[in-house]
Amino acid sequence: MTDGAQAEHGADAAAVARCRAGDPSAFAEIVERHQVAVFGTALRLTGDREAALEIANAAFYKAYRALEQVDVTRPLRPWLVKIAGNEALDWLRERGRDAAALQGEAAAAALARQVAADPEPEDSALQGERRAAVRRALLALPAPYRVVAVLRYLHDYSYAEISEHTGWPVNTIGVYLLRARGYLRRQLSREGVTADDLSG
Repeated sequence: MTDGAQAEHGADAAAVARCRAGDPSAFAEIVERHQVAVFGTALRLTGDREAALEIANAAFYKAYRALEQVDVTRPLRPWLVKIAGNEALDWLRERGRDAAALQGEAAAAALARQVAADPEPEDSALQGERRAAVRRALLALPAPYRVVAVLRYLHDYSYAEISEHTGWPVNTIGVYLLRARGYLRRQLSREGVTADDLSG
C-alpha cells in the first residue's frame, strides 16, 4: 500500500469509528474523499449524468447504513466503488439499457468531461479527441462488456475482483473482455485511434 493509500485508509478508518460513535460530520468526510470515484464509476457504467448522481447518492446512503458491518482493516474505496457498481448494474437492468440507448453525444461528452486535462497544451486537442473516441466506443459496448471493460481498464481490477464485483465467473469475464477489446479496437481504428493499451 502506498503512503497516500495508507493515509486514506487511516483517515477512513478513523471516520468510520467516529460515525459509529455518533458523529454525523464524519460521514461527510468519507463522501468528500470518495465522491469522484463513486460518481465516476456510476457515470462510466450508465453513461447518464443524472442517473450517475442518483446512483452515487444511493451508494453513499447504502454505505452509511452498512457502516456497522464494514471491515475497517480493509480500504474503504473499493467497497464504495463496488456498491456504486452494483447500483449502476441494477439501474441498467431495470431500464433495459443496451448499446443503442447509450450512444448519444451528450453521454460521451459527459464522460469526456470526467477525464483529467492533459498537462501538455499542444497535445490537449489530440488527447481530448482520443479520450472522446474511447468514451464513445465504451458507451457503444453492450452493458456486460462495458462493465468488465470499465472495471478492468479504468479501475484496474483483476479478473478475480471483477468476478467478485459482478458475480460472473472468471472465464465469462475473460470472454467478455476479449470481445470488448475486439470491438473497441475495431471502433477506434475506424476513428483513426490506436488501441494499443487495451491488453488483458
